[in-house]
Amino acid sequence: MCRVVYRTLLFFSFFGYFESFQAQNHVTWNASWDKNSKSVVIKGTIDPTWHLYSPKTDPNLGPIALSVTFEKVKGIKKIGSLEFLTTPVAHQDDNFGGMVYIWENVVEIHQAFRIKKAGALKLTLNYMTCDETKCIPPIDVPITIQINN
Repeated sequence: MCRVVYRTLLFFSFFGYFESFQAQNHVTWNASWDKNSKSVVIKGTIDPTWHLYSPKTDPNLGPIALSVTFEKVKGIKKIGSLEFLTTPVAHQDDNFGGMVYIWENVVEIHQAFRIKKAGALKLTLNYMTCDETKCIPPIDVPITIQINN
């Protein structure tokens, strides 16, 4: 009986620990449809002292770079690749043992689409945030936006 109680407490302790990291997102996201450029505009506001990693960062170093995946929707077709409007800053990171590329304060991303039919577009942002002393495990942030001509 004692073993069952111990395992249950351990499970809920881990779950609470994981949930506390999930709550520490450190980035506020906003996504919208720009009808003029026919692009999805994604803006992230990053908490002070925290940063995100750019896809320019060597994946072999360890940090998880920001990625965006779009769910396929009939009548809505992605054109080209993501355009990162905010230039990442090169940063020698001794914790990861090399040069990383980060965004601080804000990041803005555009993705062009060809629209044949209006609909809801689902996207998922995957990334990890770090400050100078710790990193939060990678998280997925799902966002849904309405696309129309």
